Parts: sequence; structure tokens; C-alpha cells
Amino acid sequence: MTDDEARIRARYPRRTTADVLLGGIALVGVLGAIAVVLVTGLVRANPPVVAMVRSFEVVSPTVMEAELVVQRKDPSAAAQCRVFAQAESYERVAEATIDVPPGTETLTTVDISLSTIKEATAIEIEYCQLSD
Repeated sequence: MTDDEARIRARYPRRTTADVLLGGIALVGVLGAIAVVLVTGLVRANPPVVAMVRSFEVVSPTVMEAELVVQRKDPSAAAQCRVFAQAESYERVAEATIDVPPGTETLTTVDISLSTIKEATAIEIEYCQLSD
């Protein structure tokens, strides 16, 4: 054995059983975390009900009308969507919970009208969920 080989062996000793065991545990932990992230991402990427605002119109300073499109995996299930209107100052000027009755189509169009306390400039969907 040369001096260089001896120096390298002294600097980098052989792996022990504990090193291999800890490395294996760390690998299993990382693979488990990746699996959890993938499964959670797939589940959350395909919720049972989602909605979007197709169009809206400010009819007057106290009335806003909108058209929502609601998509459900199971059209026979009723759903609820929480919407709110915002003023130019970003304050909420109207809120409503919209009930979407069971139907036969996965995509359902719902027309709504909101009474506002101030002129609204935007409408947003806070959340949608299946009704109990």
C-alpha cells in the first residue's frame, strides 16, 4: 500500500453497519415524503366540485349579476359555493352562499345576483363544496 492509499483510507474510513442503516432509513424517509406529496397533490388537483366566474356585470351601484360555471364529478350531488364581491378599494361589499341543486350534467351554469353595499368591481369564488 502506498502512502497516498494509506492517507485516503485514514481520511475516508469504511462504512459501518450504523452508517448503512442510517442511510437506508433516510432513503425510506425521503421516498415516503415524496409519495405523500404526490398523493396529496393528485387528490387536491381533482376536487369533487369546482367553479369559475364566466362573466359578471355591474348593473347598478348596488347590484351585481354574474354567471358561474360549476363542475362536479358527481352531478347528482348538490353543492354550495361561497362568492363575494369586491369594491375598487378591495373591501368586500357583498357575500352569498349559492346552492347548486343536483342535476344530470357535470357542468352547470348558475346565474346569480348580489346586492352590494357599495359599487362592486369584481366577484370571486371563495370556495365550493358538496352539500351534506
